[in-house]
Amino acid sequence: MAVIISESEMQFGKYEKEQVFQMEKCSQYTKTLMPNGIKSCEFILRRDHKLYFIEAKKSCPRQISAETPQEKIRKYNEYIQDIVLKMRHSLALYANILLERYTAEGVPEMLREKNMSYLEIRLVLVVKDAEKEWLVPFQDVFRKRLQDELRIWKIPAFSIINEDTAREKHFII
Repeated sequence: MAVIISESEMQFGKYEKEQVFQMEKCSQYTKTLMPNGIKSCEFILRRDHKLYFIEAKKSCPRQISAETPQEKIRKYNEYIQDIVLKMRHSLALYANILLERYTAEGVPEMLREKNMSYLEIRLVLVVKDAEKEWLVPFQDVFRKRLQDELRIWKIPAFSIINEDTAREKHFII
């Protein structure tokens, strides 16, 4: 059975049910953690030898409208912090599920294997309405803010892509 995930006006999929853990909708997150301010990415996708933590947004800071420059800076910083926390918290929650500190309810067997050390972890932000030239400097901000997580988890990169690139990489349909 194919899984399609609707998020930020994009359709992610079609994925096999065994490839996807919809972290943002799992009971471990929605019942206990979300009410306490913990954040989560949309879903985790296992494809080939990679484990993708995927977050989706309709827009990015270049598109933030504000009445004053100070408000624009505040909104920009909030946007960055929100995504950074989603990635940090998602990595921690997934690790704690694998350590059985939380139940594995909703996590497919393929994402619960005992030895997944050979999998490469990728953090991906898909921004629907972003121009490619906006993404490189924006991506650098995230890499700097997530540098500790990238080192600890041995993650080669934090990637920001737009809808067109996501379609080319077969993340969205």
